[in-house]
Amino acid sequence: MMTSTPRLLQAIQQTTTAILKTNLVGIYLHGSYVLGSYNEQVSDLDYLIVVRRSLTLAEKRQLMTATITQLWPLAPHKGLELHVLLLSATQHFVHPCPFDFHFSKYHYEDYQRTPLAYLKAMHGTDPDLAAHLTILQAAGQVLLGPAITTVFGPVPATAYWDSIKSDIANAETAIVQLPMYTVLNLCRVRAYQQDQLIISKQAGGEWGLQQLPTQWHPLIRQALAAYAGQQDEQVIRWSRPNLVAFARIMLAELGLKSE
Repeated sequence: MMTSTPRLLQAIQQTTTAILKTNLVGIYLHGSYVLGSYNEQVSDLDYLIVVRRSLTLAEKRQLMTATITQLWPLAPHKGLELHVLLLSATQHFVHPCPFDFHFSKYHYEDYQRTPLAYLKAMHGTDPDLAAHLTILQAAGQVLLGPAITTVFGPVPATAYWDSIKSDIANAETAIVQLPMYTVLNLCRVRAYQQDQLIISKQAGGEWGLQQLPTQWHPLIRQALAAYAGQQDEQVIRWSRPNLVAFARIMLAELGLKSE
């Protein structure tokens, strides 16, 4: 059976071009899809839309209608995550990076509940964009538009480090709620701190099996099995004390205080 992702990518191009017309600069893929660990059963699809001027309310409404009705049915398990960025913001990076619009599965219910309020309020700055743009420049793909190097200016390594650190700051509580994601994310951040590697969560776990003490290997293997879809995260018998101990030790090694 053909996966739906090729059709999804085609639909993203078609709908975005039809709505934004001459305002559209390009569409760029980042995240697990470009890092080689994309799995429709457990991943989301991450992409950035770059525009010349801020979207009008009508453009945002059209974009969301197309996203929900045409793109969502083709989306992988965790849905879509998109940011709309101004060309001025991508060419001259500041941290945290400003965005003109944003949507992900996390915001789906907010949008469904109060669409107009969501469309009007969803803009600002996002520290995660430093990580997204670093990954884009290391491994990203052009779905439509000019080359990445002409559209995106450099992101300082300090901004990337700040971004990935803030993503695991609450790991001690998050690891109990989202064990797979947090275990692999902690490994990925440690791999950057130690070896300056910009890698996926899956590659982070594989790095952890090579570099971290053997006492953590069973935990990392469980997380990798869940990420690969070999085991359901919900039915894995996670050891809560083990999860919390892992988070505390990793945070200490990363120079971050646990909560």
